[in-house]
Amino acid sequence: MYLRIIEQYPHMTILHHLADNGVLWGTSRRDVYVRLDGKWQHRARFPFQLPRDLFAFSRPTTRIFRADKCNIYVNRYGNILGIRAGQVYSIEANGTLQPLFRINGDCVLHASICEDEEGNVYFGEYFMNPERNAVRIWKVSANFAMWDVAYAFPAHSIRHVHGVFRDPYDEGAFWVAVGDFRGECFLLRTRDSFHTFDHFGDGTQIWRAVKLYFTREHVCWLTDSNLERNHACRMKRQTGELEMGMDIANSGWYGATTREGLSIAFTTVEKGAGITSQLSEVLVSRDAFHWKSIYAFKKDCFRPMALFKYGVISCPSGCMSQKDFYISGEGLVGLDGKSMRLAILEDEKEE
Repeated sequence: MYLRIIEQYPHMTILHHLADNGVLWGTSRRDVYVRLDGKWQHRARFPFQLPRDLFAFSRPTTRIFRADKCNIYVNRYGNILGIRAGQVYSIEANGTLQPLFRINGDCVLHASICEDEEGNVYFGEYFMNPERNAVRIWKVSANFAMWDVAYAFPAHSIRHVHGVFRDPYDEGAFWVAVGDFRGECFLLRTRDSFHTFDHFGDGTQIWRAVKLYFTREHVCWLTDSNLERNHACRMKRQTGELEMGMDIANSGWYGATTREGLSIAFTTVEKGAGITSQLSEVLVSRDAFHWKSIYAFKKDCFRPMALFKYGVISCPSGCMSQKDFYISGEGLVGLDGKSMRLAILEDEKEE
């Protein structure tokens, strides 16, 4: 199995969501674009924000001030949700932005937003939270006319939410991954619309996950730890039993499962004892537990990393094919503030 780069989008900073109708949504700084019939079209623009947008004139300063950070999500009814600078918006068909409400933090992690069968949208707050204030999971109605806190984690219980995920094998079930430090790392499952949770894990780094992968028998993840050695992990659904698998060179943040059932994950270059490589790898797996590296991007030279950003690969939410797969990156040679369309192929016969 190998990776082939099909097309590059040098001015598209982040690809956010592939909608059910095949429309791809991306952003460049604070501008929102859609890809239709093979061409990028401008759709909307987030409001100017001080001081971040004063420094969006170059890639290094954009990285320092996180001027490109935002989210786009399109639900099953075509309603478009945007998040930037702590403000949640409804993006209207004519490109205007209707402010809805404010959240803690700037935006949420890539591909960490999901919806239920009715099109109601859910996401959890992601912010540095040094004082360990309460952290909320938000629910936005399918038509974006109403919103409410679906659940609030009490103060001093977690740092933030890494993602909310709908379980494809358990009707009505959603999973929440939370972190980051000792006593804060858990997987949580709700079957009653976030009123109550089943808790899995002991709060240690092995339960620190960003992206979850689902099979009929297991919930799987790559650990997201800069503090300790990283592993591929999976948990049996019926018993909650944890199985630790192969070592992973770096922390695992983002990824996706394709229409063909292939799991794809990306490792991140950051700082800490759990980071053993300067390569951000593309990993693939048939069972979301045994992984193989098929490609890698090298961390660029900008230092310090905490200021100029880590080496990160992300991908949009939505259902993609392994032969038509999209990624974005930052802090990596050849993939900083850029996006690509890829094919992950089995052998040369697929060319």
